[in-house]
Amino acid sequence: MISPRTAANVLLAGLGVLVIFHALMILGVLPADIAWGGRADAAGNVVLLEVVGLVVTLLFAAVVAAKAGYLGARPAGRLVTVAMWIVFGYFVLNVAGNLVSTSSLERAIFTPVSAILALLALRVAMSR
Repeated sequence: MISPRTAANVLLAGLGVLVIFHALMILGVLPADIAWGGRADAAGNVVLLEVVGLVVTLLFAAVVAAKAGYLGARPAGRLVTVAMWIVFGYFVLNVAGNLVSTSSLERAIFTPVSAILALLALRVAMSR
């Protein structure tokens, strides 16, 4: 089984890639129809949604880093553990959302990526 530290490190790397993804979406480098279920472009609110996604991703990275002990020498507290379970739940919901996306690219690529991130988050959340 993967260690909690390794899971946290891989999860942080994945979140780093998501930060880059959100930045590329905000800058218009990537097409808007590959994210948010393919619906954000039609609503014309891609930038707003991507900024929210970027902030949430950075917050999740802080939670993972805290749970892994990178933000302090003492073990993570109860609040960080609860927050880590919320990160896990978010990724589980994200898998479901990706599965029903109108974007075939989102279903094919982001569904398995979200599933892997969910499993990594579960491993980190279960750690002491």
